Amino acid sequence: MEATDHLKASLLAAIALANTFGSAWRQGRPATTPSTEAVGSVLRLTTNRVGSPDPAEYASGGKTLYDALSRLPEVGPAVELVNDLLRVTKAAPQLVRDEGAPWHLHFAGPDASEATGWLAEFATAVAMLLGSDDVHRLRRCEAERCDDLFLDATKNRTQRFCSTACQNRTKVAAHRARTA
Repeated sequence: MEATDHLKASLLAAIALANTFGSAWRQGRPATTPSTEAVGSVLRLTTNRVGSPDPAEYASGGKTLYDALSRLPEVGPAVELVNDLLRVTKAAPQLVRDEGAPWHLHFAGPDASEATGWLAEFATAVAMLLGSDDVHRLRRCEAERCDDLFLDATKNRTQRFCSTACQNRTKVAAHRARTA
């Protein structure tokens, strides 16, 4: 999928938000309750202007994104959930330009809450992934005790883990099993 940098950032943020609200295990540890800082970290993947987001405003959308992406490789059920989120957020792309900035897309009207705007953008990015030839690049981490999803960006499409930490834990466990 050839996309603008903004769309790629939105897709990575959508996956990060989904993991924040959907993963039971993250990199070998039980997932923590999402905090303002966790949601802020997700938003910083696509913007520099992050206030103090209320995790409760993002919880339902983040969980829906996780549920949708977790259904892959079955695209149909994932599409149903994403379409529902697009309807709920009333995603309607429109070009907006802030003072001194280039034109860029916003996906919710000016009356929408900040969280609704972000969820509309993230749902749109996921919808574009689901409708592309690269949908198979979305994967679940193969490490034990990690439920995170990630986008395989490798050329040879062989990435198995969401992070180096999960890859290292798996390698150490395999080494210990061989030497025991």
